[in-house]
Parts: sequence; structure tokens; C-alpha cells
Amino acid sequence: MPIIFLRYKKKPWIVKYKEPWSGRPRQRAFAAEAEARVFEDAQAMLYERERAIIKAVRRRRSQGRPASPTVAEVLSRYLDSLGNPSTRAASAYHLRLFSDIFGTRKAHCLTLEDVAAFLDLQAKRGVSKATACRRMGIVRAAYRWASRWGILSVNPLAGLRLPTQAPQTPDPPTAREARLLYAVAAPHVQRVIALGMATGARIGPSELFRLRWTDVDTGAAILRMPNASKGAPLEAREVPLRPDVLRLLRRWEKEDAALGCVWVIHYKGQPVRSISRAWHNALRRAGIGRRIRPYDLRHAFASRALDHDADLKCVAEIMGHRDEKMIVRFYRHTSAKARRKAVNAAPSLGLEKLF
Repeated sequence: MPIIFLRYKKKPWIVKYKEPWSGRPRQRAFAAEAEARVFEDAQAMLYERERAIIKAVRRRRSQGRPASPTVAEVLSRYLDSLGNPSTRAASAYHLRLFSDIFGTRKAHCLTLEDVAAFLDLQAKRGVSKATACRRMGIVRAAYRWASRWGILSVNPLAGLRLPTQAPQTPDPPTAREARLLYAVAAPHVQRVIALGMATGARIGPSELFRLRWTDVDTGAAILRMPNASKGAPLEAREVPLRPDVLRLLRRWEKEDAALGCVWVIHYKGQPVRSISRAWHNALRRAGIGRRIRPYDLRHAFASRALDHDADLKCVAEIMGHRDEKMIVRFYRHTSAKARRKAVNAAPSLGLEKLF
């Protein structure tokens, strides 16, 4: 496992290594040689452990029945059954590592001990518990699907129980935080902040970054937000525009007409696919130390709307969800003001009169 030194890099100590199950080349950069040496030693230990698992997998291949599908075949057929392209792509990404290790094993020979070994390896490689459990959850779902459709006569993962992970979604930006961000953000990020907070659009190329000026009708105060590929029956949904955002849109429309730009969210006339660097720069300049993601603007829309007594079904339709339960389960965040109101909602118990 070679370590090379590249003087011109910010982190000049480079450790190069290969995944034992796939042979894919990997590398990791470090600022200090000592850090690189520690990582190299840890990788060497993991390599030996993973090679042992691979050998055990190969030894047990003969236990499988000729007609039984392999793990890779079950996972591949399960992915083909998923109708949502986004879900299929995300699931394929998470299944790749598991398939690299256990893919050639007969599916019915997979054991809970194999699962435990995989989760242990994920932890040693620094993968979060939530991500590791998500990956195994997809494998479990694939096995349940295969068992339900008769592809597997027995589900060897029927007894698999995964720990429930606490949600890691940060609280959405408050109105004050949004104003602080807007004041210091780059122009294209300012547009994302305003439209994300006001429309609840998905922040990214699936929706908001696809929005064109032909989708915006400032006269009727509505826009046609492109729907993400998540099984929506229509290509776009109508979103009413509030007066303060409408004024901003009219100003931006004039600016972009002079540039001949067709995109509402753009950087110097070019379409945008990511605002990660500009977003973190804005957080730093605004003095906001806590974690806030661009996608949390969508959460902020739902929370603020419901806090001010908006109709739940209308909020779901504006955000592109057919099931309003999704809004309450994933997007609704309670504010400190709302929690205080809940505490004071019931009348006093009168305990102070007893003393």
C-alpha cells in the first residue's frame, strides 16, 4: 500500500490502496505523514479481515443449489422492479458494496452472521450507522420482495432486525437566519433562498434548478414548478406566488431578459447543478455555525406554513406530495414558539394556591 508525497498539494501525503473485493483503486490524502501512516496500518488490517470474509464466501459457494439465484441476481431483479428512477439509482449505489462482497454467493446461503460482518466492516471504514443500516435495509427489502414473488423459497434474512436510527435532519432555517443568509449570499443563492422558502420546491436539479422563465407567469402570480421524477402524474405543478417574492421575480426577470438567460437559477448565465460551495460560504459569512442544508429551505416552507394555519393538503400539493402524511412525518418541524404555546394551552392546575 504505497504512500506518495506530492509537495504541491494542500494535503501532500497520499495513501493509495485497492478494495480487496472489487480491485477498485482508492486513495486518501493527509496533511501529515503520521496521519497517513496510521491510516495505512488500519487499511492493511482491514484488508486482511476483508480477504478472510471473501475466502469464506468462496468456500461456501458449493453449498448453493444450482437453480438458486445468486445474491447479485436477486438484488439486480429487485432494482429492476423499482418504478421510481431516483429510488432505483440511490438503491443501486447503496447495494454496490454489498454486491461486490457477497454477489456471487447463492442467495439462500446468506446468513445473519454475514450481515453482522458487513455492518462491522462498514463501521471500521467510517460509514455512519444510519447509512450502514440503510444499506442493509435495502438488502432486506430485496429479500422480502424475492420471497414474496417466489424467487426464493426461504428468506434467510427473515429474522434480521436493524436498530432504529434517530432522524438526522437539522432544524430548518428560521426567518432571521434566512435574512442573514440572503444578505451575504451570492445572487444565485439569494434566488434559491427566496424561492425555496416561498415555494417549498426541491432544491436541486430535480426541480428548482430546472425552472425556466417560461414557467413563470408574473402577471397571474403563479409558476409551474417542474415535478421531480418521483411518480408524479404531471410534469409540473402550479404554485401561487406571494407578493414579496413576486416583486423579486419581476426584478430578476428584467435582469435575465437583458442577459438572454432562460434559467431562473443560474450562475453568470449558465444553469446550476450544485450550490454547495456558495452555500457554505454564505453560512460562514452570515456567522451561522450550525448545520443547515439548502434542502432545509423546503422544510422551512412546510413548517412555517403549517405554523400559520395553512391547509395541510394544500401544503402537500404545493410541495409535490400526493400524501399529506409525508409532510407531517418528514417536513414539519415545531418552533420554540409553537412548543411554548403547547405547554400553555391547558389551564393552570392551581398548584400555587396550595402554598
